[in-house]
Amino acid sequence: MSQTQVVKPNKLGGKVWTSILLFGLMGQIAWVVENVYFSTFIQKNITTEPWASSLTVAASAVVAAIVSILGGVLTDRVGKRKQFVCFGYIVWGLVTASFAFFGNDHVAAEGVVTAVIVFVIMDCVMTLFGSLSNDAAFSAWITDVTDVTNRGFVDVILSVMPVAALMVIFVAFDGLTQNGNWTTFFLILGGMTAVSGIVGLFVLNDSPSLVPDRSGKYRSEVVYGFKPKNIAKHGIVYVCLLGMMFSGLSMQLWQPYMIVLLQYTLGFGDNYVLPLALVVLLSAATAAVGGKLMDKYGRDKFFYPVAAAGVLGGLVVYAIKFVGGNSTAVFVMFVIGGTLVEGASLLAAGVFNASARNYTPSDKAGCFQGVRIILYVMVPMVLASLINPLIIKAFGPVLTEYNDLITVASGYKIGDHVYPFELFLFAGVAAALVFVPAVIVKKYDKANRGKLIAELGSENATATTENGVTPTQTAE
Repeated sequence: MSQTQVVKPNKLGGKVWTSILLFGLMGQIAWVVENVYFSTFIQKNITTEPWASSLTVAASAVVAAIVSILGGVLTDRVGKRKQFVCFGYIVWGLVTASFAFFGNDHVAAEGVVTAVIVFVIMDCVMTLFGSLSNDAAFSAWITDVTDVTNRGFVDVILSVMPVAALMVIFVAFDGLTQNGNWTTFFLILGGMTAVSGIVGLFVLNDSPSLVPDRSGKYRSEVVYGFKPKNIAKHGIVYVCLLGMMFSGLSMQLWQPYMIVLLQYTLGFGDNYVLPLALVVLLSAATAAVGGKLMDKYGRDKFFYPVAAAGVLGGLVVYAIKFVGGNSTAVFVMFVIGGTLVEGASLLAAGVFNASARNYTPSDKAGCFQGVRIILYVMVPMVLASLINPLIIKAFGPVLTEYNDLITVASGYKIGDHVYPFELFLFAGVAAALVFVPAVIVKKYDKANRGKLIAELGSENATATTENGVTPTQTAE
């Protein structure tokens, strides 16, 4: 009978948890503004042409990757994360607020290209500070302050933050966008992000074990995670990140179009907040419970279910296309399918991202942040920005006239392709690819967990078998 180690997690302390929740939530609020509302603003106030949203997504992804590579190593070398996190959030918030200068009016046809170019440049500047403070410094800080007994739960809690951020925005601020008051929307949410950086100066502290790492030249450390010998040495880290990459691709195939999809493709109109809120709450609850169980019993039992949930969820939402507009069926199927899709994405952080942290050398946490962002953020976003226009052009029905649901205010113009259900179908296909790294990581996860627990010397660890055998007994 196989043996399962049951572990009581080490406590992190009030200030650590405050910092995790503060910067986790406010960082995701800023990213939601970029990943969801920037696309929505472009689609409603500038153009619904897919190239505009795709260009914004791809450009910011490339900037995020470059900054994470350089910034992560820099925080390792100086032995400080706090200053990068706090001051980075302050500037990040101010740049986000500056999008208020775009105003609330629709851009005239002759000004579309110029508006998109300016928007993309500003988005890249915003991403520079967001990626430096959040993707590079804050993520490395999480690795510093957690261990194998609590890392999975912390990563799942962080993965819940995007949906928590969505809820905060939907409940308190989405009405501003529905009324076309984008100026106030950007000012408030940018201001909140900046304030969180100020608060962090008083609550966030670097790990006592963090010391400057100048073991190699800066240039050498920047490329550390890309050297063939290091890839071979730490290969399992990259396999874990491939799992995150496929999960991220699954999300990116529909998430940039989320609000418009819910309103006009699924047919919820202005009533999309309730079904989306249910999906957010159910998936967050599922992820929180799953994260606790992962840390207690190990992640090896979760790899396959997480991959399967992503596939099934995408197929369920796609199947809404065939229910003939039955409002009850649409609502139920979206809540079920959406919860599976979103829940799988959140839990993927617990099984893959936390596993990657476990395999990352403690003195090289910053060196791997760039690799993580490239595989987890840049590649999915760039691939999706190339794939999405093809899906939309191939499957999206052409709008020939306005109707009660799709009006002039929707942002669609006559002749545009309406975003199709097939975006969810291909999301399910992408989620199926998660099974490949899942098979590999699962093979090694149990043994590595036992090794880390032993190294940690946790006094809270007790071993039992699946049939209740104690460590001193022999399991047959």
